[in-house]
Amino acid sequence: MPKKNKNIFLVAGGTGGHLFPAVAVAQRDKTKNFIFVVDKRVEKILKKYKVKNFVVSSSKFNKNIFRLILAVFKILYGTFQSVLLIKKYRPKLVVGFGGYTSIPTILAAKIFNIQTLIHEQNAVMGKTNRLLSKISNKTAISFNSTKYAKKDAIFTGVPIRVFKKKKIKKDKKRVLVLGGSQGAKIFSQIIPKVLIGIKQEYLKNLMIVQQTRKEDKTILESTYNKLNVKCTVKEFFDDVQNEIYNSDIVIARCGASTLAEIEYCKKFSLLFPLPTAMDDHQLENAKQFKKKNDCQIYNQNNIPYSKLRELLKSQLFYKNEIKTNLQESKKISLIKFIDDIMQ
Repeated sequence: MPKKNKNIFLVAGGTGGHLFPAVAVAQRDKTKNFIFVVDKRVEKILKKYKVKNFVVSSSKFNKNIFRLILAVFKILYGTFQSVLLIKKYRPKLVVGFGGYTSIPTILAAKIFNIQTLIHEQNAVMGKTNRLLSKISNKTAISFNSTKYAKKDAIFTGVPIRVFKKKKIKKDKKRVLVLGGSQGAKIFSQIIPKVLIGIKQEYLKNLMIVQQTRKEDKTILESTYNKLNVKCTVKEFFDDVQNEIYNSDIVIARCGASTLAEIEYCKKFSLLFPLPTAMDDHQLENAKQFKKKNDCQIYNQNNIPYSKLRELLKSQLFYKNEIKTNLQESKKISLIKFIDDIMQ
């Protein structure tokens, strides 16, 4: 009896926001053989997970005619690379998680008439996923009302990476500040300004755990020390899920994976959508998230500092129960959806 083909390609590129949901699927389903197809930008992130992966060529489209021609050649070369991978591993399904890397691999899958699935993490479909959803067999979305999604798209939510909960002993209230893959330099300016107006009786019982850019790390640590605030400042947290789990408040951008992990850990959050995000998708993510979770959304260019200080004190030292409404009954897991497609 021939061995059943359980090979699945998981395709992601560009940022961790596209990659982490793919990693979560591979971590949570050990019954299949997942092979990652990525670009050079996320290959470095993927190394820590020790999974089989291949890098293919791709590029975003550009209005400049010469760069546009170059992009077309890169995508064609990436499609050729993907064809060779498909001929070797014969995947039964190719799942695209966004980023330009998805284009050549999904196109190659269509050449071989292989089933394809697009997973959109954000509340506004990215341009790549919008394009590929027109030719893909199935589409999965992370928010019930995702802009530009097909009417038959399935609501699966964002898969969460596996992590073992490690409760730490705390003698102070912990505020976690996450800047996303770009580090959010603005938080290195906002958070100290907020803390300067808070009395020492509160600050001495506070700890800031912050992700920041390398160039801001030293001056940020110095600023917190002058304020007599205990801090841990890093460029990257290897175990960000446990940092969220052990925090009392999370201050963050509004990437879909970050919001999903905050929701999973049921934490109150202060959200600052990235104003330059494509199609303003981070603001849409935050609005959808707020319908089900206890949070406040702020425009980084118009911050009510006095109100923010009072809110921090209220939530940290006079904390109410966090309200969530996960609406699990209305969604199926992405892993189950993949199983259904492979039947």
